[in-house]
This record gives sequence, structure tokens and C-alpha cells, in this order.
Amino acid sequence: MPYRRTAAALWVAVAGFGSPASAQTSSESGFHAELLALSLGSFTSLEHARRDARYGVVEAEAVRIWPDRRDGYWLYQEQAFLGERPDAVDRAAKGAPYLARVIHSVEVEPGVVRRTPYRLRDPDAALGAWREDEPLAGLSPDDLAAVGCEIVLTRIAENYWTGRSARCPNAYKGAAYAISLGVVHEGGYANWDRGFAEDGTRIWGPAGGGYVFQRKE
Repeated sequence: MPYRRTAAALWVAVAGFGSPASAQTSSESGFHAELLALSLGSFTSLEHARRDARYGVVEAEAVRIWPDRRDGYWLYQEQAFLGERPDAVDRAAKGAPYLARVIHSVEVEPGVVRRTPYRLRDPDAALGAWREDEPLAGLSPDDLAAVGCEIVLTRIAENYWTGRSARCPNAYKGAAYAISLGVVHEGGYANWDRGFAEDGTRIWGPAGGGYVFQRKE
């Protein structure tokens, strides 16, 4: 089953770490607030797995953190793999996410947003924080380390955004670089992460398209 755990491979396997950029004040348009609202909540790939047996069941949680900061929006996200098939879901796996990260979202111009992923230096201390009223309130950007490449999202219609990363250096399974593509809309989002050899041959990631997540009711 080649597509099972590739949804987050770009973020967990890419080489290179750094420190968060210093805070900077930026003017925000209503477009950035729209993207934030679309990005927060609970999401599942269950229906996608029902339609296509090559994909497993993944659930994602995203919440806003540090709302008093004035350097863009900060989000905390967890994703957990719950099972190979829709009829074999392990709900307990929700407590052991394969991905836990902080995302810094900054509007670089109206309708164009740059998102930078970070890992927590002590990720175990944050697990399940999306359930809290003030998630990660005791932490700050000083507790983070950059991981992977930025992705730039562009608003192409009301409540509809597309995103793409640059060629990110990536050594997972012998790849040379990785590319992430994404779509965010009112009903959910999709992400397609793939790793390639220097000559462009796909090394990892689904050939048939990315994981499709629907917002949970």
C-alpha cells in the first residue's frame, strides 16, 4: 500500500533546521482572516479512503495559538493515522499523532500568505493541546525550531486558496528534493507531498494525487 503514510513525509523528513524569525508587525487584510477560518477545526480523510483503497484514514486537528501576537497568525496542528481501511479505524491512535507542528502564517500581500512550519523542541509536552482552551499558552516561538520549506498560498476565489512550496531539499528514501501542493476551501483541504530524484523521478508520495480531508461536523 504505497500511499499510506506519505501525507506528512515532507514535513517530518526534510533536512535542515533553524530558528524562528523575529516578530514583525504587518498589516492584515480580511483575506488572511478568511484563510485562518478555513484552516481551523477538525478534519478527516475517511470519505477519501472509502473512495480510494490506496489511501488510509487520517484525522487532523488545527487550532489557533498565541492570539495576542501581532506578527501574523500562529497555528498548532496534529495529524494521526487511524487505520489502513475505513472499517479498521483505531480511535486510540488519535493520541499518537505522526505529525505535531506549529505553523506561522504571514500575509505578504493581500491574498498571498506565506506559511512556515516549525517543530516543537519538546513535542510530547504539547500532544493533545488542541483540546485546551488556550493551547500552548506557556510556550513561545523560542520553543520552536524551523523544519522544511515554506509554502505560499494564493487566494483565487472567495474561500478558495491554492498553495505550493519551492523545491525543498529532502533525503527521505534517497530523494533529492520534495514539493508540496495544497488546496484549502470551505469544506476542507487537500495536500500532495512528493519526493523526487535530481532527474525528476518520483521517489515517494502518491502518484495519483494528494490526501483529501473533509471538515468534520
